[in-house]
Amino acid sequence: MVDKYAEMAPKVGMTFDCEKKAYEMYNTYAGLVGFSVRKSRTKRRKSDDSLSQKYFVCSGQGLRKNEASQKDITRTCCDARVQFSISKENVWIVQKIIVEHNHYLASPNKIHKLRSQREIIEADRKLIGQARRSGMKPSQVFNFMKEHYGGEDKVPFTKMDCYNEIGRERRQYLEGNDAQTLSEYLRNKQAQDPTFFYAVEVDKDTGHIANFFWADGQSIMDYKCFGDAVSFDTTFQTNKFEMPFAPILGTNHHKQTIIFGCALMFNETIPSFVWLFESFLQAMSGKHPSTIFTDQDAAMAAAIAHVFPNTAHRLCLWHIGQNAVKHLGPIIKAAEDKAEDKTEDKAEDEAEDKSGNKFNKFWADFKSCIYEDRAEIYFTEKWDELLAKYNLEDNTWMSNLYALRAKWAAVYRDSFTADMHSTQRSEGMNNVFKKTFRRKLGLSELLVECENVIVTLRSNEKDADFQSRRKIPVCYIPNLPMLKTAAETYTRRMYSDFEEEFKKQFTLSCELLEGNGTNSTFFVKYMQSERGATVVLNKEDSTITCSCRMFECIGMLSIIFQAV
Repeated sequence: MVDKYAEMAPKVGMTFDCEKKAYEMYNTYAGLVGFSVRKSRTKRRKSDDSLSQKYFVCSGQGLRKNEASQKDITRTCCDARVQFSISKENVWIVQKIIVEHNHYLASPNKIHKLRSQREIIEADRKLIGQARRSGMKPSQVFNFMKEHYGGEDKVPFTKMDCYNEIGRERRQYLEGNDAQTLSEYLRNKQAQDPTFFYAVEVDKDTGHIANFFWADGQSIMDYKCFGDAVSFDTTFQTNKFEMPFAPILGTNHHKQTIIFGCALMFNETIPSFVWLFESFLQAMSGKHPSTIFTDQDAAMAAAIAHVFPNTAHRLCLWHIGQNAVKHLGPIIKAAEDKAEDKTEDKAEDEAEDKSGNKFNKFWADFKSCIYEDRAEIYFTEKWDELLAKYNLEDNTWMSNLYALRAKWAAVYRDSFTADMHSTQRSEGMNNVFKKTFRRKLGLSELLVECENVIVTLRSNEKDADFQSRRKIPVCYIPNLPMLKTAAETYTRRMYSDFEEEFKKQFTLSCELLEGNGTNSTFFVKYMQSERGATVVLNKEDSTITCSCRMFECIGMLSIIFQAV
């Protein structure tokens, strides 16, 4: 192969006006022949310390300095090299050339794997960064580059080079520079958005960042419109310090998740939560939410009672479900196995249902308690039946949960929740953050990734706004004024929910319980069922109250109202 490219080999006397061109010439030749190049010996003039001689050698030149190393041997004392003399005018002249090698040369389909033949140009560097910021994993980024170049053998760098470039990009967020990089990022954000708010609490002993909260101008505006109910979650850790990442979430007029602000917390103590909630109020001009949903954390509950004394504190059902799996999973399985042992005739599908579905049965029964909204007596009856069915009468976790029932059972809800009691919102955002965020992020990097999530959520809202303004849904009863007005007024998602409620009224019966005086009291229930709610109609002011409290909590008329 060397003979084949002998005409392209460097020739004694060739000149170049800089080191870069001299190296590119030899490296190009090396790529054709099948070896890698590295820069080696340098000589300098004693008079002015300028370069006088430089060697570019085959990567197999010399021997390993550390003979005890367990790494594979790659040097074979190969003498192939090109020797340059450099004039004082920086003219590089080929002084000597050796073309013979003492090792195997790479075949054409493997030349791209040689170290000196691999290069990530600036355009590729930007493309890798953009792909990574879009949420691609490192392996996906390299697969994308293979498609971009038309095959792995055409990519001018290896998978490891790609991974190293991703690591190099991340190293700008090293711990020692985090505070400086973060400050620069925040200054740029405030230059772009004067209403961007952030607060930093510094540890008095170490001087390091302890707690950090931020919200941009649009998040602050969103809170003014939709901040009556918020969800706060500290269970997701996304950064290299393992500090809990705590987004403060809400829901918009399309029932889509929106982010009012985010926090990083050094610890989950009462003082830390108090600092965070006070910073949140400062950003939001002192507006308190009507309801706040959190996980089952005592320190958080104490801070909420202190900072938001008039805010209803509710527990997120998704977190209750996660904790139930952890505390009750084995117990539920044992109870189900015992029940099955006593049953002689089992349906075929029940016989196949051995592990996960056993907890699903419990969770279905548990949710029946959660959503029981008729009266406290009905809730208590269902709770007692649940404990007896699964032998949980003496279970400590269930006893503690029952003591907190006013924070999670529907029968006790008395504040506006924007229908956020559902587990799907927290679960959905948890999945979004897991897919979008990478582990061990620096602080500034985390802010960038969080901003990408927020941009996506806002894009979804714009799409829903466009569809709601552009299209009017076909009504269930086209000429009914109430449905027509609702279709023109509500967003498409809200109208869909309203129409579903409207349809249910045809399955209800209404019974007058008392009609004397100003108030008329009705009992509205599903046909063929005793389940229902009590409705009171005030004839003087034309107001209606319902024991289900759906309008007060969600802002939508229930089927009970419509039936009356």
